[in-house]
Order: sequence, then C-alpha cells, then structure tokens
Amino acid sequence: MFKRIIYDNWTNIVPVISFWLTFGVFMAITIRALCFKKDFVEHMGNLPLEDQPGESESKA
Repeated sequence: MFKRIIYDNWTNIVPVISFWLTFGVFMAITIRALCFKKDFVEHMGNLPLEDQPGESESKA
C-alpha cells in the first residue's frame, strides 16, 4: 500500500534544493525591488547626499 522512497544517492538532491531556495530568494528580492515606487528609489539613491533637516544650519 505505501511505497517507501529510498534515494540511493541523496547527496544529489541537496544541491538542487539549495539552488531552488537561492533562486527563490533572489527572485523575491528582484521582484520587490522592481515594485518600489519611483519616489522611494530616488530618495534612497540620494540618501547620503541629502542634508538632514537642521544640519545645514548648524554647520554654517
């Protein structure tokens, strides 16, 4: 009734599972990055160059 699955060489399965897990993570990150709004992307792109509010007044 129940068949038992026995993998003779189970070490071949581990790299395939690892590859698909890594592929899934990178695809999720890529899709999330593509879904960002343009305003957020511009803000994050200019983040180190933007002055903090009140910072330019204290330096001058």
